[in-house]
Amino acid sequence: MELSNWPIITINDREVYRHRVGPLTIFMKRLLNEIWVASTRDESIRGTPSELPEKPEWVRMSLPGDFEKYRLQPVMPDMPVIIDTEHAYRFVSKTSTRVYSRIPVWVRIAPESREDLVIADIPTVILSETWFGTFTDGEPSYALSSTARRILTEDLLEPHLVVCPLEIRNNSDDELKFEKVCLRVERLSIYARENALWSDETVINYQGMDSSTDTEMKGVRPRESGDAKLVSKPRSPVRKSIGQKTFRLLKDFHIPGF
Repeated sequence: MELSNWPIITINDREVYRHRVGPLTIFMKRLLNEIWVASTRDESIRGTPSELPEKPEWVRMSLPGDFEKYRLQPVMPDMPVIIDTEHAYRFVSKTSTRVYSRIPVWVRIAPESREDLVIADIPTVILSETWFGTFTDGEPSYALSSTARRILTEDLLEPHLVVCPLEIRNNSDDELKFEKVCLRVERLSIYARENALWSDETVINYQGMDSSTDTEMKGVRPRESGDAKLVSKPRSPVRKSIGQKTFRLLKDFHIPGF
């Protein structure tokens, strides 16, 4: 199965290739065993690629061979993503909900016959960097400008956004109150169907007031994705369950601006 947004391309010697994924246009040029890559972004999401800038900022890479075919592949961002719930959530004990977040993917370029030889990972959208946690217990992350949704419709599916379903369960005897969720996207696979992208389903089990959770990446396509096919494996090996801080609780210390 070949998807129009994620093709295997052939680049002849000294030829310039253009390809759009959402707001990102990628330019590739081959010169013997070198591959040159540049990119631009604009406000368009679909349509023809942008024109090559007059002075493109090429990044050149010398390869151990003369490759003609290259694969474009969606991959998750390289750090966790902080998802805003728009409004504070409150869950009484033993309740659950399912929400959907849309996260901009990165475009990975590699020779078709050497997918381990990564030429470039280029974000379709530049996300702001932030910090999740406190001064003494936290990690660098990306901040997502859009919010999680309870209902997802076809018109919200975009070629550069991967839909991440989250099943949030309050298994504790306490009420769960939170405003942000830290999704460790580097542990997720990506599936594609008709150029819509989906991640594995993530199940977040809240266990108690220490705000630690058991987070399970199911490792299978979500039911909403139909017959979507696997197009990208996780950046980091999938662990069935991880116990890390996932929610920013309403009682948590807040760093201004984050």
